[in-house]
Amino acid sequence: MTQFIKRPADQLHYLPASEYHPANTYFHFSFANYYDPENIHYGALRVVNDDDVQPHSGFDQHPHRDMEIVSYLLHGKLTHWDSVTDEEEVLERGHIQAITAGTGLTHSELNKHDEWTRFMQIWILPPAQGLEIRYGSAKPAASERENRLLHLVSPLHGGLDTPLHLNQDVNFHVTELTRSDAEVVFELAEGRQAYVSCMEGGVELEGMTSLAERDSLEVTGPATLRMKAPNGHGHVIIIEMQRMDERYRG
Repeated sequence: MTQFIKRPADQLHYLPASEYHPANTYFHFSFANYYDPENIHYGALRVVNDDDVQPHSGFDQHPHRDMEIVSYLLHGKLTHWDSVTDEEEVLERGHIQAITAGTGLTHSELNKHDEWTRFMQIWILPPAQGLEIRYGSAKPAASERENRLLHLVSPLHGGLDTPLHLNQDVNFHVTELTRSDAEVVFELAEGRQAYVSCMEGGVELEGMTSLAERDSLEVTGPATLRMKAPNGHGHVIIIEMQRMDERYRG
């Protein structure tokens, strides 16, 4: 049976930028000094941080292991470096990167420019520990997501031709609705669940609810998600995964 729970933006934990923290950050789930035992994670989705990083600031070199990390750019430029490639890469609006930290790596995410940089940092619990380290990025054109679904990330062994892959059974889709008459439909199958987050603008989901900027929706399938942006703009990410029991939620 279809189930859905709306998570309004005003329920997110907000940490403003300061000399100790480089970004205005909205935490969707428990992270760092924010802890809520009722809000640890949703299925395999462990972290969703909406970071707006100050100019000439960012997250300096720090380690990760046994986690799969996806970053999606909304505004500005983010310079990524990691100890595996030992190279810098600049990501801009609509770009995405995926990391399987596995046995361990060090990386940095810096805003080296004069304008603020906003991006979504998303952590996925891996299916096993000690996985091989993998890094990839994709830079699709805006037209690939405008008024249509763009499938950006799929399971590594799922056989789907997406730009990026993770080991976990999880899929990432984005859409940016730019017309009030455009509609995007996403089918969520039985035994699957999805976290739908409106990153910019606003959308209406037929028969369910409306989402303003930074509102999110937890949905259990089967469900048909019909999305429109009545005001002419809605930028949405859908994180779809195998349904997990409540014990796994934490």
